[in-house]
This record gives sequence, C-alpha cells and structure tokens, in this order.
Amino acid sequence: MKKLASLVGAIILLAGCNNSPVAKPEKPIDEETMANIIYDLTVLEAMKSRDVKLTRNSTSDYVYKKYNIDSVQFVQNNQYYAAEIDQYKKIYEKVNLRIEREKKAADSLMKIKGEKVVPAKSANNDRPQIK
Repeated sequence: MKKLASLVGAIILLAGCNNSPVAKPEKPIDEETMANIIYDLTVLEAMKSRDVKLTRNSTSDYVYKKYNIDSVQFVQNNQYYAAEIDQYKKIYEKVNLRIEREKKAADSLMKIKGEKVVPAKSANNDRPQIK
C-alpha cells in the first residue's frame, strides 16, 4: 500500500511540474470505474502483503481483466486524472470512503462472532491473528 501511495505521489508531483496539460487518453475510463479499479488494486496490494503466493503481476492482471483494460490504458488514465487534481482527489475520497465502510463492516462481523484481532506472539510472524 505504501508503494501505491508513493507511486501516486510521484505521479502527482510530476504532473504538477509539467506546464503542458496531459492529453485525454485514447480510451478514457470514467471516474467511478477508475475509483473501483484503484480500490481493487489497493485491496489486492494489501492481500499480497499477507500472501507471498500473490505477485504484483497476478494482482494487476486480475484487475485489468476484470475491467477489460490493459496496463497502458490504466497508466494513461491515471496520469490524466493525476493532472486534474480535483477529479483525482474525488476519486481517492471515494476509495477511502469505501475502504472505511468495508473495514467497519468487517469489524462488525468480527464483533458479532466474538472474534478479536490481537497482535501475533511469534517473532517470525508480525501479522495480527484473529482469535
């Protein structure tokens, strides 16, 4: 997730330093779909940090297939929205709201089941354990 945030920050920084506006992509992705793509990539990136079997390519490929896009189309649209900072901010606000909603729902389910998230006791395993 830190890598994704760094990538987004770098894109915003580069877009801000550029005097010429970014051209509209050949195959534009609407704002709502872009928010869904970024949400899926964020969730899969978090899952990847917990499961070494998942690779960056497998997670990205899954999202590209799901939305019927390719990496070039995603990058072009991401650069376009990054140059339009108000739209980009709206997209990320939607993503953050969705993450918060999903987190609250998961926390509620855990409460209902009587489960708690507690820190792992093993030095080799720094992931939280559900009990």
